[in-house]
Amino acid sequence: MQVQITFLEEPTTHDSLTIHKKVATSRLSVYQVYSPSRNSNFALKLYPKDSIGTTRYHKEKLMFHLNHENVIQNVPIQFHHEQYYGILTEYASHGDLFDLVRNRIINNEVLVRTYFHQLIEGLEYIHSQGVAHLDIKLENLMLGADFKLKFIDFDQAQPIADNSITSSGTRDYRAPEVRDRTCVNLKAGDIYSAGIVLYCLKANEYMFWESEEYDEKNLKSYGFFNKNNRAFWKARAEIKNNKEFFSKEFIDLVNQMVHKNPNKRPSIKEIKNSKWYKGPVLNNEALKAEMELRFSYSPRKN
Repeated sequence: MQVQITFLEEPTTHDSLTIHKKVATSRLSVYQVYSPSRNSNFALKLYPKDSIGTTRYHKEKLMFHLNHENVIQNVPIQFHHEQYYGILTEYASHGDLFDLVRNRIINNEVLVRTYFHQLIEGLEYIHSQGVAHLDIKLENLMLGADFKLKFIDFDQAQPIADNSITSSGTRDYRAPEVRDRTCVNLKAGDIYSAGIVLYCLKANEYMFWESEEYDEKNLKSYGFFNKNNRAFWKARAEIKNNKEFFSKEFIDLVNQMVHKNPNKRPSIKEIKNSKWYKGPVLNNEALKAEMELRFSYSPRKN
């Protein structure tokens, strides 16, 4: 199957993209496509030209002006199709962080911290451009050809200056005020979701369900986390058979990032100044070598 596009970069070229495979199982269709004129693979995201698809397409366009090594790169095109809008981006060939967590490829603290640094660098840049992502989750953080983290899926993004939130986020990653549509501090909403991702990277499991109900027998609810925080962390460490699995510095940072009160969550500057964040990380060369080795031993299929 092929689709027709026009690359808008100079010189303008017409091309027929060959669709190789579907690479996402989200509500929208995302495909790996091949461009003969560029001799390269890209990712093509299709939006139906209905009311919902049109709204999400215009939200996604907020990322068009972003240019950062930790944000997926948009490729300007004119998409020739009567039923769909299309957005073309670079192809992140090493999958998403959900895949890596599921296959336990990221399983030491230095790697966790290295990717969290990249997440925070990307998020700081996105916010500096006046945009809140509002759907940060493992599935929306991918690895490019060089194993660097890339933010994708801006179809729930909003300008930070918005007075009211229209995005709903993703269950169990979203802040309470995003879920309730009362969010006025969009940056703090992103900080909360980033804290959930940090926990997932470290623990290789979801942090908690977003239920506010408190039940002493339900150790994995947000309500239990808030009302009996010490018992929550103790139970999580016991599952790992290692009471030292979560350091005090790690716990302090995550607790702050997922605080119920958005005004008490740390800024990005404060996150960068936290003790856990300042621990050792891998440089780009060492990260690439380490991840190539881990992928070679992983059962994951690209």
